[in-house]
Amino acid sequence: MLVRLVRHGESEGNFAGSLQGSRFDTPLSETGRRQAECLAARLAGEQIDAVWASPMIRARETAAAVAAVLGLGVSLDPDLVEFDWGAWSGRPYDGEVEKEVSGVRARWRAGETELSPSGGESPARVALRADRFLARLLSSGPRAPLVVAHGRFNRILMTRLLGRTLSRMDEIRQRNGSLSVFEWDGSRPAAPLLLDDISHQPPEIQNVSVLSDSAK
Repeated sequence: MLVRLVRHGESEGNFAGSLQGSRFDTPLSETGRRQAECLAARLAGEQIDAVWASPMIRARETAAAVAAVLGLGVSLDPDLVEFDWGAWSGRPYDGEVEKEVSGVRARWRAGETELSPSGGESPARVALRADRFLARLLSSGPRAPLVVAHGRFNRILMTRLLGRTLSRMDEIRQRNGSLSVFEWDGSRPAAPLLLDDISHQPPEIQNVSVLSDSAK
C-alpha cells in the first residue's frame, strides 16, 4: 500500500495564531485554499484510489480540493480529528501558553506520553485512534489511499506507521499543505518515501502560519 498523508492547508485559526486542536473548527484561510489547490494540481495525475479525511472543516476542504480533480469522494473518519489540547484550546499561542505547551512537549520527548493537557488528550490515547484508523484502512483494501488530517495527529499517526516510540513524534515537521508518502504492507514498519514536502507550493505560501508548526 502506498499511503499519502497530508496536513490540511492553513486555517483561519492557524492564521490567527490560535492553538486549535479538536475543539475549534475553523475553515481554510485564503492561503490555505491556495495550498489545497497546489496540492490538488500536484496529485492530479497520481493513481490514488481512495481519499480519507478528518471530519473537521479545514481537513474536509483540503481533501475535497484533491478529491475533485481525482473524481473521487471523501470518506470521513472521526478517529482522524486533531489532538485535543484541553484548557489551552482556542488560546493564542504566545507567552504563558507557549511556555506551558513547551514544558509538556519536553516531557513527551522524555517518554511521558501518557501525560495530557488539562482536560485534553494524551499522545498515548490519540495513538489508539491512529491504530483504529490504520486497521480500518488496511481492511478496506485501497492500494493507494490519500489521508488528510492534522499536524499533531499526523505526527502520532506517523510514529505508528514507522514503528517508532511516541516520544519521537516531533522529529518530523508537518507544515500546512504538506505531503508525506509511505510504503506499507500492514505488518512491518512503513518505509518513508517522502516527508513534509511542500515543493508544490510557491514560496509566498510556504510555512506562513503565525503559529509555529512545532506546537501542533
